[in-house]
Amino acid sequence: MLPAASPTPLRCAVLDDDPLSCDLVASYVARVPSLVLVGTFSESVAAFEHLSRAPVDLLFSDIELPGLNGLELVRGLRQPPLVVFLTSHPEYALPTYELDAVDFLVKPLAFPRFLRAVDKALRLHVGPPAGSGLPAADGTFFIRTEQQFLRLRCADVAYAEAMRDFVKVHLTTGAVHVTLVNLKNFEEQVPAGCFLRTHRSFLVNKMHITAITADEVRLGPALTVPLGQSFREEVLAQVVQQRLVSRHPAGSK
Repeated sequence: MLPAASPTPLRCAVLDDDPLSCDLVASYVARVPSLVLVGTFSESVAAFEHLSRAPVDLLFSDIELPGLNGLELVRGLRQPPLVVFLTSHPEYALPTYELDAVDFLVKPLAFPRFLRAVDKALRLHVGPPAGSGLPAADGTFFIRTEQQFLRLRCADVAYAEAMRDFVKVHLTTGAVHVTLVNLKNFEEQVPAGCFLRTHRSFLVNKMHITAITADEVRLGPALTVPLGQSFREEVLAQVVQQRLVSRHPAGSK
């Protein structure tokens, strides 16, 4: 079954030095209404130069290429697209995970498996509804870091900090884990209700907030993160408003 058509098809490019494989992937792209092919490349350097000038939404790339391999190409792009790697060598799977690849397809490519990769790419491109979060039944989530998938409990996370295209996840123990995802996507995909934006570069765990000043949020006895003026009203509304002990309680005369 084909993925549902996207209102705006994903602009795709194919990079493979094997003409037969390149033509096959291009034919697969043509069969999917949610994709539009904007270029095919047989040389990685030419592909790199073109993608640097005219980024695409989704790249299907071979890995073993002369001059510049597919992994090096993606690492070198300032604005890397969603990437589905193609290869005849399954041992490349781990390096592709480290680059946060959408999927890893082993040749020869079958159309049903190709569609599964496309479906993942479409869901990542559209993203979940704002604030939906993942189900928080057990209050945990996974991040991809170093060479592993790491399970974290919301309760153990003090705050998350943006670092360009990465997020530094700071735990209450002092440990720090880095994952290749931007803060906006991190915020949208962690369990709903756990975290609150205090600054364009900081996302804090609401349960660890101990004090709020004019320009800072304190987390426990020693940690502080900045509080942006544009976020202050929402922070106060979510953290303080319903718990504030006042001279004039709500409903009193």
